Amino acid sequence: MFKKSLVLLVVLLLVVTTLAGCGQKPAQQSGSEQQQQQPSQQPAAEAPKNILRMAIMSNPPKLDPVFATDTSSSRIIYQIFETLVDYDKDGNVQPLLAESWDISPDKKTYTFHLRKGVHFHKTIEGKPTANGGREVKADDWVWTFNYILSPETKSPRAYFLDMIKGYKDYQDGKTDHIAGISKVDDYTLKIEIDYPFAPFLSILAYNTFNVLPKEDVEKYGKEQFNFHPVGTGPFKFEQWVQDDKIVLSKNEDYWKKDKDGNQLPYLDGLEFRIVTDLAMEWTEFGLGNFDQIEEVDDPYYAEAKTKEGFQERAMLGTYYYGFNLTKAPFKGNKALRQAFNYAIDRKGLIDMVRNGRALPATGVLPPGMMGYDESIQPQYTFDPEKAKALMKEAGYPNGLKVELVYNTSEGHKRIAEALQSQFKNVGIDVSLKNIDWGALLDATDKLEIPFFRMGWVADYPDPDNFLYVLLHSSNIGPKGNYSGFNNKEFDDLTAQARVETDPAKRTELYKKAESIAREEAPWLFIYHYTTHSMVQPYVKNVELPFFGEFSMKYTEVKLEK
Repeated sequence: MFKKSLVLLVVLLLVVTTLAGCGQKPAQQSGSEQQQQQPSQQPAAEAPKNILRMAIMSNPPKLDPVFATDTSSSRIIYQIFETLVDYDKDGNVQPLLAESWDISPDKKTYTFHLRKGVHFHKTIEGKPTANGGREVKADDWVWTFNYILSPETKSPRAYFLDMIKGYKDYQDGKTDHIAGISKVDDYTLKIEIDYPFAPFLSILAYNTFNVLPKEDVEKYGKEQFNFHPVGTGPFKFEQWVQDDKIVLSKNEDYWKKDKDGNQLPYLDGLEFRIVTDLAMEWTEFGLGNFDQIEEVDDPYYAEAKTKEGFQERAMLGTYYYGFNLTKAPFKGNKALRQAFNYAIDRKGLIDMVRNGRALPATGVLPPGMMGYDESIQPQYTFDPEKAKALMKEAGYPNGLKVELVYNTSEGHKRIAEALQSQFKNVGIDVSLKNIDWGALLDATDKLEIPFFRMGWVADYPDPDNFLYVLLHSSNIGPKGNYSGFNNKEFDDLTAQARVETDPAKRTELYKKAESIAREEAPWLFIYHYTTHSMVQPYVKNVELPFFGEFSMKYTEVKLEK
């Protein structure tokens, strides 16, 4: 049971419940966003000493990496599964299950030299897996990529690898396998692509493209593997109590050792408790009932910054409200979309509502990303008079009423209410409607909502993942373009940038595309994220990733109580 104390009882009487803050859909968060759920009513069990206990805000929708597109799911997937390559703390590609690789002079053939001694989990949930804990070889990678990219599988992120040779024929059912992926020998894998593609290695680090055991996927089937995930990672799956907790245990046969030759991971396990009330998370953390919490809510931010276990850094992500360009009032009305962008005080919003924990956004690309340039116009400064003039130009001299739909979260609500007040000053009457995260995703996938909250954090650290994925017309709908944006010049620029290998030329192409996106304003640009981590002082070796706290790996984390 959680520790019981008079302090806790008093706090619970005084605290106003707040729900989870800024989820991302990474894929859409983003990719991927974080799904919001109701608070768990079940008390946590006393955790063994060497199990890290973490409070998370929401129940992950998916633990099968083939179908996960959000940060809530990614947090768990990073512990169970592994890809060919990985990122270091600054976003540089480094080896993981591929020890090394060679790239052909024409940059269209990648040869991966696989790590020996990597085994699939031999047990989960206290029972033997179907694969028996066998070694991972090239055949497993060939099968995995064919499974993920199969039109029958319908992975929402298969198109990330549409440059692989034979992808279209395979998707169209003209072949029974993808031509560009082949085994050279047991420990060598070859991938051929149709054209040079600069961020190809980065995409392979995305957590859809983990190696999978064919036996277990076939045993459970596409639907049930989600609830019995088997990978090669440092932790293996033990339990998932919906809306309550997820428990992982140490993989005793993990391939990696530390620099002194000690077996990793150091922890015996991880326990993720679902606590949607951020005030409760903070209170329980203060009482020592959690070793880590996912989110420090704004009221506790100043105090958190004084504590030893707090880290913070900029993040490759953008928080925005989407305009649906296929529906009134935003369809064919650039002046109206621009008016919305001039109507808001981003800096004031960030300072008042977010305690300064973000950077104002007047475009798609976040700082630190290739193609980001502060000088690109328009800048969308806070200019109520210009907003009013554009409202008149747009055909709404007497104002406009519109509904904003956002996913249930106290943090999103506070932002929406602050912007609602700002909009009133220029004659825009915004009503607010909150729905759960899954419902919002379903509706935006189908382009059903005229005005909606969304956010995106990088799936891979390249502007292709923002401009092409989120706004190219081929990705309208579930692939990421929830606004229905369709602009031929923009499409041509982002498509050309995908095949350009000269970094300087790619940068200029993305600057031009970013300029079009700002001018056409398919979004209300609000802010770029920062990310933070909050652990107890005895939690050691915690490294805050550039992607965001959700992508943290616990392979070398220690508890030194």
